[in-house]
Amino acid sequence: MLKRELGVLLLVGCLIITSAPTASCRSPAPIIYVAGDGSGDFNCDGKDDHVQINQALKFVAENPAYTTVHLKGPFTYVIADTLLIGSNTILEGDSNAVVKLTDKAGWATMKPLIQQMSSSGNNNITIRGFEVDVNHDGNSELAKGRGYYNVIYFLRTSNVTVHDMYMHDGHGDGLRIKYGSNIKFYNNKIYKLGHDGLFAIECKNVEAWNNKITCRTNSALRVLNTNNVKFHDNFIDSFYHWSAGGPGIQIERSSGDMNNIEIYNNVITNTYGPGIWLIGTAGAYDKRLSSVYIHHNIFYDSGTNPSIEWVGGVLGSGFHNVRIENNVFDGVYNAAIVNMYSTDTNAGPSGTGFTTTARNNIIVNTKLRTKNSAGTGYGVINRLTSSHIIVLENNCLYNNAAGDYKNVKSTTDIYADPLFADQSSRDYHLKSVAGRWNGKTWVQDSTSSPCIDAGYPSSDYSNEPEDNGGRINIGAFGNTKYASKSGTLTEKLYDNRLREASPDTVFKDTAFIDLGGMSTGRYRDLMWFDLSKYNDVSKIDNAALSLYWYYPAGKTRPEDTVIEVYRPASTWDPGYVSWNKKKNGVAWTNPGGDWYDKNGVLQGRTPYATLTIKGSTLPDNRYYKLDVTDLVKEYASGKYVNTGFFIKARDEKNNYIAFYSNECGKEAQKPKLDVIIKTVPVAPKIVDVTLSGATDNRLREASPDTVLKDTAFIDLGGMSTGRYRDLMWFDLSKYNGVSKVDNAALSLYWYYPAGKTRPEDTVIEVYRPASTWDTAYVSWNKKKNGVVWTNPGGDWYDKNGVLQGRTPYATLTIKGSTLPDNRYYKLDVTDLVKEYLSGKYPNTGFLIKARTENNNYIAFYSNEAGGENQRPKLQLIYSK
Repeated sequence: MLKRELGVLLLVGCLIITSAPTASCRSPAPIIYVAGDGSGDFNCDGKDDHVQINQALKFVAENPAYTTVHLKGPFTYVIADTLLIGSNTILEGDSNAVVKLTDKAGWATMKPLIQQMSSSGNNNITIRGFEVDVNHDGNSELAKGRGYYNVIYFLRTSNVTVHDMYMHDGHGDGLRIKYGSNIKFYNNKIYKLGHDGLFAIECKNVEAWNNKITCRTNSALRVLNTNNVKFHDNFIDSFYHWSAGGPGIQIERSSGDMNNIEIYNNVITNTYGPGIWLIGTAGAYDKRLSSVYIHHNIFYDSGTNPSIEWVGGVLGSGFHNVRIENNVFDGVYNAAIVNMYSTDTNAGPSGTGFTTTARNNIIVNTKLRTKNSAGTGYGVINRLTSSHIIVLENNCLYNNAAGDYKNVKSTTDIYADPLFADQSSRDYHLKSVAGRWNGKTWVQDSTSSPCIDAGYPSSDYSNEPEDNGGRINIGAFGNTKYASKSGTLTEKLYDNRLREASPDTVFKDTAFIDLGGMSTGRYRDLMWFDLSKYNDVSKIDNAALSLYWYYPAGKTRPEDTVIEVYRPASTWDPGYVSWNKKKNGVAWTNPGGDWYDKNGVLQGRTPYATLTIKGSTLPDNRYYKLDVTDLVKEYASGKYVNTGFFIKARDEKNNYIAFYSNECGKEAQKPKLDVIIKTVPVAPKIVDVTLSGATDNRLREASPDTVLKDTAFIDLGGMSTGRYRDLMWFDLSKYNGVSKVDNAALSLYWYYPAGKTRPEDTVIEVYRPASTWDTAYVSWNKKKNGVVWTNPGGDWYDKNGVLQGRTPYATLTIKGSTLPDNRYYKLDVTDLVKEYLSGKYPNTGFLIKARTENNNYIAFYSNEAGGENQRPKLQLIYSK
């Protein structure tokens, strides 16, 4: 209903203003407000509110000056019919504005809460900022996962953005889109929907990031027969129910092109089905039609469903060109990486040569699955041995329930505890004596992970901080700025036992240190670390002494043990120190050792650090930490000479315990001192430069030996006269060695064909020329004077390093129905430019072609064009 307070006379006055008969009575462009308190341009009362919201959406669709319908909060808008949104429209709301489905709505399947206005499709739609309560319990008579009450369902709709939404308690999908393109889904919270959070079908260019998705029955993110997909930086888990099933991410192919599927930097945990499910059902097909790259993800405890066999970390079948790199798999069910169909005995799709390469992954603690557990619990399993191959290169496997492999093998994997920073807290950074990132700053450990500098020798490591050892780390932080550093332990560590029953015996080589008391007397310890490099106390944030408890095994103690740390009153000699003596021929004033407490009192009772281990507690094979920050700071400041740590029990009777010493022989159990250094982050200097002066040549199939380097245009695609491709090169020499490239964009100015459409879309692709070429001689047939291409039309490598491959470094679709609009079009060539600047490959420029080359000819201005603002350019953004 319209605002009543405007009055009839005002309404009549509005209607006689012919220039804007309707809009003049509403809020100024571009926003139309819908409210529940009477303050909107359209006002709702909490019943059948779809009527007013649709009126507002229709008004915006019919008035180009308006772009946005805004739902004001706090208010719950109850709808009993679908909201219809048109092109070039933003539907937004306050965070406390709620769209809620009415009770017992009774809608047919596939009727969504929000849909495009035109059945033939709409474009340029944004939905953001408000909450959608799909009211599952108010419509509980209908089943989940059958297409009921999808929140958003778009058909043939492009340029769709859904962000900062809260969608929950539904029967169907969050965003379901079919035959769409350019879809962005980010910063959303999805909780307990009845199907997928995002489901894109037969789409192109789909990106989802920074979403928090809790699944109830199906997957968080899903695509079917869709290419150019990026799913990254999402957190995915499940609301557990024994009957539920579904993966975290589902990638499904039954036909068509599914290239450029990239899944990275996600945390996937407690999913019912596998963390990621790659399911191809098409059987044999051209290998160039699919590629999936899964990297830098963390999986833990995925595959919890007790009623299905298809669980695991990454489970795949029927997909070519799968790469799984630099992930961590911890405690997943069945296997971390497994090739299988829905059951162990199902042979899967027809075809052969489906290859998965698993490289630089850490796979630990894999568990037996619940259903048909026999033959499960391995690190990696291939159940489709006649059709699928798993290639293993430089992974780390450890403590997997059934072993490391089933029907696979490796000659380069390692088998060792990866030494995570804090596995119980899901901190999967690798311990390092040279430096480990703890989320805030760099810290040093007393030991280093065997996964540092142990990755695939040819993998890129250029993003790792110095010292990076010249080789990638295994695990989720390999080749990132948070990779643990290379280096060796330089600090010295001494520890000695003091035993009252052996007062003159020097105990410096035993595998343990001990404290407390029993019938044989009292036990104390001395320990010393080299702190000489910590000479600036202002930089010390924290210091923790960690001791690994192991004795008495399997039994309790009569009394609690309260461990205390004091400052030894003087230096001591590890070669001679005992209960009675501190040095050769020099006795302690007090047998058992002299110390100062935190207040500076000799033999005082106020320790620098304390820790209580209950007598009823059994050794649990882990470190116990004592906060010795204050004492380490006193040493670092020079207030006192570093005399180490004097460690004793407060009471020394019936509370004997022992810890591993520096001589125990196991790096992961030795005493360690972690000193956390404060760092002041230095903001990187961002440099933004635009390169011009490109060298460019046309390659024309109809003129195979003609050198075309001076024309005012470059062209690609195909028409009746044949195919057209282009070569382009920019001088990057002054940027060689740049370590952090944030973005590189190749911009081409489209101008032809003017004033008419093309029969087919043009999908532009960029590849890496396989060798250098000479602009004075290059043609369709030749790359240099007297040197032919192996493949007429040019030799190239794709993003996966495949000669004449089909996975481009960059891609851009220009619809056949689109006319030249006198502007630049950008191609994201960041990955290829990074490879050139890092020195991974010599700079051979760009080979530019259309994916298909028939009835889709277009042309761009070349470097020889007359206008400076129309020539090709390369924008380079990097950090110094």
